[in-house]
Amino acid sequence: MTGSRKITDRAENKQTGAVAPLFLAHGSPMLALSDIPARRFLLKLARDLPNIRGIVILSPHWETRGQRVSAAGKLKTIHDFRGFPPDLYEIQYPAEANADLVSLVMDQLRGSKIAAREDASWGLDHGAWVPLSLVYPELSVPVVELSVPFGSTPETIHALGRGLAPLAMQGIQIIGSGSTTHNLREIAPEGSEPAAWAVDFDAWVDEGLAAADISWFSDIEAVPGIRLAHPTEEHFLPLFFAMGAAGTNVPAELLHRSYSHGSLSMSYFRFPVAEAV
Repeated sequence: MTGSRKITDRAENKQTGAVAPLFLAHGSPMLALSDIPARRFLLKLARDLPNIRGIVILSPHWETRGQRVSAAGKLKTIHDFRGFPPDLYEIQYPAEANADLVSLVMDQLRGSKIAAREDASWGLDHGAWVPLSLVYPELSVPVVELSVPFGSTPETIHALGRGLAPLAMQGIQIIGSGSTTHNLREIAPEGSEPAAWAVDFDAWVDEGLAAADISWFSDIEAVPGIRLAHPTEEHFLPLFFAMGAAGTNVPAELLHRSYSHGSLSMSYFRFPVAEAV
């Protein structure tokens, strides 16, 4: 794959249609290596996914002033963490953003009046490459990562997803990577029973996703336990990117849920695309 290679179907001579946006929990970077339920789920997920022409992923580990989009070219594997086993730092995920997919994303954002600029300084952080390396271990399509602008809200990230919703109808896999609970001060040994507050917060999230209404999440400061579940909300926001990319009034489908370290919700959602986005 080169920076100028055109977007092609993953399977030769097979048509690619609408692709349901996904929300993938990435948890700890050790998800790449640890034999936990979430990792086993991701390794099997690709068998149930359609053929795709490319991937657009939003990660909370790329926060920027203003919206950034991967520039065309090879995407370096960023090991943006410390204190983990050497094997984790040896993983390289050979991804590339090509000019066609970058242009599609930028044109769609401009058409939606969302200001953005291309950025060649980043790559794929662990919020992107860890889940992608499990779902697509043999990558054969281009990838574009999007940043989370400082000051984002559920509504602005939902609008970002809505802006890119037509791409889902063109065979592009749109992914929000994050976690429905993310408080590193509350983690316990791997395999611990899930904390009651994490389970309760997920129940509230599920109710809002069933309502398929972004206004459910508009005042997250008023949600009981929000700052226990999310001391800062950047890991929560990518959920609304996938939600918006599916169109309007699209309830989420929970594909898998388990808990890592007793408090990190490993919840995975699919948003079936609406007929009109």
